[in-house]
Amino acid sequence: MAISEDLINRLDGEAGRHLLDRARMGRRRALEHITTYAVTLTLDGQTTWEEIFDRPPTLEQVAERAGAQVFVLSMRKRRKSLTARFFAALVA
Repeated sequence: MAISEDLINRLDGEAGRHLLDRARMGRRRALEHITTYAVTLTLDGQTTWEEIFDRPPTLEQVAERAGAQVFVLSMRKRRKSLTARFFAALVA
């Protein structure tokens, strides 16, 4: 009994898509571990400071940490540098 070329091609395509999806998911998980979120805050519009979070913070989390009277100026993702990741691995 011979297996048709169409079946082989379809199974090959499905396996490729499955592997690609798994690779994307693994990359997202890896990037989550090396990403921090910096929120720039101010009270008076003149002086600013940053609060660093491991996950994207909600406004409630920012208010808990910095107070309810602060103004959020910006929020951005930062990748931890290779050096910082290396030293963190040494400490752990």
